[in-house]
Amino acid sequence: MKTVDPVVFMQINDLLCRFFLTFDSRDWPAMVECLAPQVAIDYSSSGREQPMSMSGPDFVSRRQNAVDTLAKHHSFSNLLITPSADEHVVGARCNYLILRFDPAGSDADFFHSCGSYEFGFENIDSDWKISSIKQNTLRSWGNASLHGGTSKGKA
Repeated sequence: MKTVDPVVFMQINDLLCRFFLTFDSRDWPAMVECLAPQVAIDYSSSGREQPMSMSGPDFVSRRQNAVDTLAKHHSFSNLLITPSADEHVVGARCNYLILRFDPAGSDADFFHSCGSYEFGFENIDSDWKISSIKQNTLRSWGNASLHGGTSKGKA
């Protein structure tokens, strides 16, 4: 299996850390900075948006407009980056765990999810950007009504 340059690995890892932290801190301008001008998204496994492409700012606007009051903690593991024939493009997959708590609620007021993400990245002007996001939900549990982005109501 061909691996990416260790410098590229660290740059992509750093980008994903910053991207996930923007969700937790609701830092919308920083989220835009993580994204390519156009982003292909697929959240269909969680019952959310069907696959589509949109601008980076539109992606962020959709996240901002769907914001809830939940305290969130995104984490990821098992990052595997795959090079492509084009040195300016790489793919990656990682596992994720998203913890969501209602800060005003009881211990039962939570909605958590786990699964994997598949990402595409482009090197644009010597800066890696996320160009595609596919979420593969393995399981969600808790009170699905707390999370406005979930329509399947998996609990």
